[in-house]
Amino acid sequence: MTGEIVRISYSNAGLSELKAGIVTLGQVFVQGELPSGVGLMASIAGGSLPVQIDVKTRYDDGSVKMAVLSMERPALAAGAQVEAVLVTAPAAGTAPALDLAATLGGHSFAVALTGADGVTHSIDVLEALRDALADGTASFWQQGPLATQARVEIPLAGSQRLVFDVTGFANGGMSVEAQFNNDRAMEAAGGRAAYDVTVTMDGQTVAQHAIDQGQYQNWHQSFANGKDGGQGLGDATDGWLNIRQDIAHLQQTGAIAEYDLTTGVAESLLSAFGDATAAPGWGDPLATNGVTQYMPATGARGDIGFTTSANTAWLMTQDIRVASYAMDQAEAAGGVPWNMWDAQNGSWLGADDYPQLWTDYRGGTGTPGDGASTGLTQQPDALSGWSLDSAHQPDLSFVPYLLTGERWMLDTLNAQASWNVVAQWPAVRGDAGELVVKDNQVRGAAWSLRQIDEAAWASPDGSAEKAYFTSVSEANWSWLVAQIPAWTAAQGEAHGWLPGVYGAAGAMPAWQQDYFASTAIAAASHGNADAVTFLEWQSNFLIGRFTHAADGFASHDGAAYLIAISDPVTGTPYQTWAEIGAEMTARQWTNGTGWSQSQGDYAQLALATLAGLAEVLGSTAAADAYYALLADQPPFTTAADFNRDPTFSIEAPALGGGTPPIPATPVAVDPTPVPAEPVPAEPAPAQPAPAVPEPSAVPSFGIGANLVRIGLSEDAWQGDARYSILLDGKVVVADRYATAPHAAGETGYLDIHANLAAGPHALTVQFVNDLWGGTAATDRNLYVNSVSVDGTDQAWSASLLSNGGATLNISATAAPAPQAPVAVPVATAPDVLRIGVSADAWQGNPRFLLFIDGAQTGGEHVSSVSHAAHKVEYVEVVGAFGQGPHELTVRFLNDGWGGAADLDRNLYVDSVTFNGTDTGQAAPLYTTGDAVFAF
Repeated sequence: MTGEIVRISYSNAGLSELKAGIVTLGQVFVQGELPSGVGLMASIAGGSLPVQIDVKTRYDDGSVKMAVLSMERPALAAGAQVEAVLVTAPAAGTAPALDLAATLGGHSFAVALTGADGVTHSIDVLEALRDALADGTASFWQQGPLATQARVEIPLAGSQRLVFDVTGFANGGMSVEAQFNNDRAMEAAGGRAAYDVTVTMDGQTVAQHAIDQGQYQNWHQSFANGKDGGQGLGDATDGWLNIRQDIAHLQQTGAIAEYDLTTGVAESLLSAFGDATAAPGWGDPLATNGVTQYMPATGARGDIGFTTSANTAWLMTQDIRVASYAMDQAEAAGGVPWNMWDAQNGSWLGADDYPQLWTDYRGGTGTPGDGASTGLTQQPDALSGWSLDSAHQPDLSFVPYLLTGERWMLDTLNAQASWNVVAQWPAVRGDAGELVVKDNQVRGAAWSLRQIDEAAWASPDGSAEKAYFTSVSEANWSWLVAQIPAWTAAQGEAHGWLPGVYGAAGAMPAWQQDYFASTAIAAASHGNADAVTFLEWQSNFLIGRFTHAADGFASHDGAAYLIAISDPVTGTPYQTWAEIGAEMTARQWTNGTGWSQSQGDYAQLALATLAGLAEVLGSTAAADAYYALLADQPPFTTAADFNRDPTFSIEAPALGGGTPPIPATPVAVDPTPVPAEPVPAEPAPAQPAPAVPEPSAVPSFGIGANLVRIGLSEDAWQGDARYSILLDGKVVVADRYATAPHAAGETGYLDIHANLAAGPHALTVQFVNDLWGGTAATDRNLYVNSVSVDGTDQAWSASLLSNGGATLNISATAAPAPQAPVAVPVATAPDVLRIGVSADAWQGNPRFLLFIDGAQTGGEHVSSVSHAAHKVEYVEVVGAFGQGPHELTVRFLNDGWGGAADLDRNLYVDSVTFNGTDTGQAAPLYTTGDAVFAF
């Protein structure tokens, strides 16, 4: 079709008819595609309809970059779909925008809030909007002949404010996006708010909630008439609008990563997203909606990545189940206590107005309205359940905003981006107080700068937010480019890696470099010239880690968990690939010709980086390295792997290497192991007995000479069965999920290593998330199918049909020996990991836990010797660890701060030695959270 730009389809995923109405959505354009002064028409069902364009951002040539589009949509029967083809058209004469006050004349919308004091505040929202329109304080988001939206803000007592985006439609309809915010900062009053709220629309009660809301937490709810609005309008039991956009076109704009749209997403994953949104409590005000509240938590998390797994799956499939999940996670972003509104300056709290502010409690207590304040006037309380960490923060709002154009989603994106600046210690933020990449964890720098760059890209032209976030972004990228000469000299032949804080001395996790590369690739795709420069410098390392085998650095080590990058004592970087390769071997971190040090998503991340370098820089060397790496079949890189988890599924480069090879049977095991089928003897039995999986396929926890193997299965419904395992009353496996279907006769195994003294020991499997929907098919259960100790079957099983524990008394032989096919290493001399700790005590001593390779070992520890007095006490973990590298995590549990240096509770890890050799690692823990060390 002449002038065609893009095609969009509207489908009704509900059970009833979706009435005709006006639809709104976000649309990104390729530069030059929609020049200034050119309009759009939508060809729908043989007709041609005008499209209202509310431009948010433009390219330097004046063409439209991102806009909110509005157009008429026909009625859709259940399951029906219609396509809209957007084509350029001469700009029509300027049609008058709707008179919003007149359009809303026949409607009503009111909110009643009753506080803990019993006083009810009644608010006529439309009357407040009319007043704001009259006095010029209302701000417009859409303003045209089909839809006009304006915002009115209503301050309340304490730190509360209400924000309403009210839209009037040409057909007489109305929608309201309501934000109930407790986010005002740097004022004299503020704190937790408890209230009951009732919302009425056109005389009908449409919402009632009892709310207990911490300061800096917001929640949002949409209200519509059932026919006008955007993605997700309606619900599954009625008409339910799904807008399917052209994601390949969106990729051409550079707004999102080049996801591989050919791999698809497993139906089981899409079903799980759908089941989650149907669970009780999902979508309630302040619900977490699948976002991890304890953000410092490591491990496989669906909310961590270039964006979340839900956002990725939504982009790749346009399936309404995952669309609903992802949009609900954007709702959850409001409930994270990083929403800090500066009413005095009319913006999110930023370094421009508070250059020395630090939101950490160690910043002290600020003075209301004082730009010289070093801390907040009120700290968030602990009752919300959130622990924030920039190094593990999810990207919840950018993709939903791109696809919907919803203003409240941009609010949550900008609030998070602003927090990323003032959450950094001012001493490392530079003179302007804007740096987030200096002296930070590399992953913290990656995700912080990602959020800032996204906010700079998305904020409307001419807005204060656009100016601020662009300034912060430019400050960080220009600082990085300025470091290139010094870093090149320091890093030598292998230059190109971003220095950063990491718990293991002399080690660099290359996967964190891949995280930062994803941020640089995104910024370069958005047109950031400094990001391109820095990425070109990084490419020497990012590509070179796979191309220097001839110099002594194994090509497989480019995707190893750790790379030996510097002297662990002096911190001096190694200058050559040969030095790095030799140290990899000396520290036993090398993959050699295998993949023992890459059992995770590390190769996926490396492939994503190489594909991005090929795309953005046009690098054939990156493409060649991509195909060479893929041909070696690294773990979890088959199409089936990416189909199960598409988070890092980036399209293969078009340059170099040709068609990517089709990997044979993968070397690696599934991250969620399922026992392999046995190879039957000849003649094959009709139904071969299930094989006991090889040890390498079984998750392992703890350390010690005795091996306890447990076989589990589940009835899954609205999620998998979750459990913990206790040994003699102590948790040895916490919060794990069963995945093997019991009805199919499958069993999943896990191993617990421990030193079992003579006599009985209580092994307890604790089922913690039972769920029952009223039928056998809607029931979640856990089954213990087998337990063996040192290879001896205990002839015991248990069915856990409700929450609770099943306990078996087990005992071990005095000297366990390996029994095929279970390999139990028996050390002639035990390994000893010795951790030296000390304390700043205030109102009690610091408490901590220890984890080895993610599994807790021992119970809670307390440090009671004075760090200031240069004293150290030691904790020893003794066992048979096996070949490394291994990871020690020290988790500080009870930070405390009274506002001064002598009123502070801190924990110090002063040393880590393994088998008598000092690893040269140490770390202070000034806040509750983790320090990680390699050994």
